[in-house]
Order: sequence, then structure tokens, then C-alpha cells
Amino acid sequence: MNRTQFMSMVKDVKENPARLQDYRKTFVNVYPFSDGVFKLLMANEAKPERTIMFLNAMLGLSGPDEIKSFTLGVQENPGVLNDKTAIFDIYGTTQAGTPILIEVQQNYNKLFVDRLIYYTSRVVSRTVKKSQSYDLPHIYVLSILTEDQFVLEKDRYFHHTQVVRNRHFPYEKLDVYFVELEKFFAIEDRTPTAKREQSKRADMLRLFRDVLEDKEIPVEKLAGLLDSGFAKDVSLGAYTDEVLLLEVDGMTDMLYEKQGSYLQGKEDGLQEAEKKLQEAEQKHLNERLEAAREMLAEGLSKETVCRIQKLTEAQVQAL
Repeated sequence: MNRTQFMSMVKDVKENPARLQDYRKTFVNVYPFSDGVFKLLMANEAKPERTIMFLNAMLGLSGPDEIKSFTLGVQENPGVLNDKTAIFDIYGTTQAGTPILIEVQQNYNKLFVDRLIYYTSRVVSRTVKKSQSYDLPHIYVLSILTEDQFVLEKDRYFHHTQVVRNRHFPYEKLDVYFVELEKFFAIEDRTPTAKREQSKRADMLRLFRDVLEDKEIPVEKLAGLLDSGFAKDVSLGAYTDEVLLLEVDGMTDMLYEKQGSYLQGKEDGLQEAEKKLQEAEQKHLNERLEAAREMLAEGLSKETVCRIQKLTEAQVQAL
């Protein structure tokens, strides 16, 4: 069951709960990225190795950086006075005490990064106690995006963000990762098989694509990616009517949020969108010009700089 099919089911079953039985006959797999189901799948205390394997693949961690244990923490961080409460999708710590926050962004929203930064700040604040120094732990944030958020970057689905100053990393304890699911699938579809990305992250996303496309997951395909019980846990038959109806109620609220975000986008207007596009293009050009200046300073020829940075001869000559 993919996202579109799941949302259609949500609308239908919300009006007529008895229709849930028809969907059980139609689909093999549950939608794995709805709020409750994702937590049941990836924050299963009885199967911590699943979360560990998922995180190592998605964050690209291996060798000494690899996560070896993951302890689930309290998901809700209550607000104090007029502060907003933060309810994390999945929160926990590694064997080294490193906090990891996993969030699934359901709908496009121009403030989703603001929300993620706020949630991250709550993780930071809960790690410092009275009488302790400000020696903060390394923090990982993984945001799974079910809709494209970075619409100007057509060929990049994976985004790794760190604190950067003048192309250097003055603070290396915060790593934020964004993974755009639908964009990855689109890139796969237009890339020849031999040239597709070869990584555990890509293999993990291909596995989830099989789930979304309602394919049965053979146990041998899970080897090295997730535990053998995942195929059973992701099947629609593994969930009671009560659990699925709770998901319907929760995701109905998400649909209202989606409608609100579309209205918000409409109010922003096409002029604002065009302005942002021009600003992004200018920013990208400035970055290429700065990189070209550094390359020239290192002694590279103007022709080489033009080719690598995709600049005109006049632009490079002006530097």
C-alpha cells in the first residue's frame, strides 16, 4: 500500500469503518510510514537490532562509527510555561550515549525545517544538567520525507547538513540527514540499472519500495538489511482492526494539515515562488563562483574551472 492508496483508505474508512475489511482483501502490506505503524516497526523494543540496522544504513555509519546498541528514550518532551511540547517519532541513545532523533515528515510544509530545529534544540537542552559543563554529546537527526521538500534539487534525494562556517566545520557534533523517498524512487526510475546507487541506504529504500508496491518480501532479501521478522510485521494481517482504525483517526488530522499547507502555498502566490527560485539560483551561482576563485588560486587553468563549475569564460575571466 503506497501513500496515495493509504490516504484514500483513510478518507474512506473514516466515513465507513466497515470498509476496512475490503482493504484487507485488496492489499498485502500496511503503509509503513504512517505515524503509529512506523513506530511499531522501527521502535520495537523486542527487536532492537532492526532499529540499529535501519539507522546504520540510513546514516551511512560503518566501522568505528557504527551503532552497536540503541536504547529507546521518552518520546514526549513536555513544554514548560508557554513552550510547545515536543513529541518525537522515535528517540533514543546509542552505546556511547549519543542521542538520535528520527522524524517522519508526512506533508510538504515550508516550516518543517524550523520544526525539526526546534525538536533538536529540545534534545540538546535535555542533555545538560545542573552542575554539568556544556560538553554536549554528538547528536544525529534523521528526517524521512514522504513528499519532496527540496523541490529545486531534482537529482539529490539525500541531504547531509552540518554547521558550516567558511566551508569549515567549527562544530562537528550535530549531523542532520534528510531522505526524500519519492525523489529517490524517481531518480531510480530514470537511471540505468548499472549506474544506480550501490549502498545499504539505497538497498534499504528499495526494500521499502517493495513494501509500498505491495510486493511480498522474501526472507533472503532481508539478509544484511533487516531482521527476518520484518516481512511479517509489515503485512496488513499483522495489525488488528483497532490499531488500524486508530491510525485512520491520527492520519485524518494529517490530511487537514496537508490542506492547510496547500492553502498556505496558494496565499504565498506565484510571485513569491518565483522570487525564491531566483534567490536559490543566484545563491548556487555565487557558490560556484567562490569555488572557482579558490580553484584559480590553486593554479587550475581557466578552461578546467569553466568545465568543472559550469561557468562561462567571461564569468571566470571576471574573477
